[in-house]
Amino acid sequence: MLPLLLTAVLGAPPDQPEFTASGTGADTPTGKLAAISFALGAQVSTADGPKTVKGLVSLRQVGRPLPPFPNGAHLVTAVGDRIPGTFSGGDAKQLRFRHATSSDDWHVTADMVAAVWLRPPPADSPPDPAKYAWLTGPAPRDALLYRNGDTARGSITGFTEQGVKFTTDAGAAREVPFVDLTAIGFNPRLVRARKPKGPFAHLVLTDGTRLAVSEAAVKDRTLVCKAVCGPAFEVKLAQIVALHVLQGTATYLSDLKPAKADTVAFLGTAWDWAADRSVRGQPLRLRLGDDENTFDKGLGTHPKTVLTYDLAGKYIRFESLVGLDTVTGRRGRADVRIRVDGKEVPLPELKVLTAGNAVPVKVDVRGAKELTLVVDFGPTGDVQADVNWGAARLVAE
Repeated sequence: MLPLLLTAVLGAPPDQPEFTASGTGADTPTGKLAAISFALGAQVSTADGPKTVKGLVSLRQVGRPLPPFPNGAHLVTAVGDRIPGTFSGGDAKQLRFRHATSSDDWHVTADMVAAVWLRPPPADSPPDPAKYAWLTGPAPRDALLYRNGDTARGSITGFTEQGVKFTTDAGAAREVPFVDLTAIGFNPRLVRARKPKGPFAHLVLTDGTRLAVSEAAVKDRTLVCKAVCGPAFEVKLAQIVALHVLQGTATYLSDLKPAKADTVAFLGTAWDWAADRSVRGQPLRLRLGDDENTFDKGLGTHPKTVLTYDLAGKYIRFESLVGLDTVTGRRGRADVRIRVDGKEVPLPELKVLTAGNAVPVKVDVRGAKELTLVVDFGPTGDVQADVNWGAARLVAE
């Protein structure tokens, strides 16, 4: 059994939650999670008995919206983890961090950490640490973001209980108290995204935690996991909002390079498509029912954009949730179309896409060579017409 370094106790209800499971098959059973394997699939206990989902793609807790990213102090890793909690220092090789629900420290290797937010990030901070203006630069270095907005660039040489040991590019060595800082960033050139070779999962918890896990097993009403960034932990099933299997049967479009990508300006400004964020560099936001959901994987587009992907006959299904961004698409309209091998798929709800609930899309691409996504101008041109493709993925057998 994995050692338990984290137990999530966020006031979960006593009953085990129900999940909708998606795999390579057409059925998406809903029930209580009984067993899980990233390589083999999952078993769900439904009202009609146990159902096995082969080639697991995702689990989604019924009635739970996907939360936004953590908006307080949190750690950001090279594999996309966002872990709310408290940073307590470390050394040149390992950092100590305590998850918001844990009584024990996690030890995470320094070369897997992109940044540590000691305080809430500014509202305009992009979701991708590679886009942090205060961290990136022509000569990558460690960086400190002060509470007053100033930035110092240089080398982190260690930590104390109260601060960070830092040598500036000018050669001045100092200890900077944590209380003076908003964030600590680590040299992007030295950060390593060490992903497992086989299938692993992206876990989303109710408090906004995002965490890549390489192992998982159901035990009673908990999921026992091993994080890719190092520690083992246990989380109550009630606190899991979603689980997406990566490097398995599903391939996300945001991880592929389009064979063709064309954008056309409406009045002089063309908007490039974006992977795993909106065209404005913000999280992918879509409305489902009465709730706003934040998607970690997907595409951000704006009229007019045409993206074409080579399929090579390897997939059986394309699926996504398509809608206007809940913030930058509130009053827009767009004409969205999907073509398979040049033939348009009849999806009338997409052709008159307006603000409101995202449209679930499942398109049969069995044997197809090419998939094309078209986001065209609506009656009002491109005003307030940012179109997000949540969890846009291709599924293989």
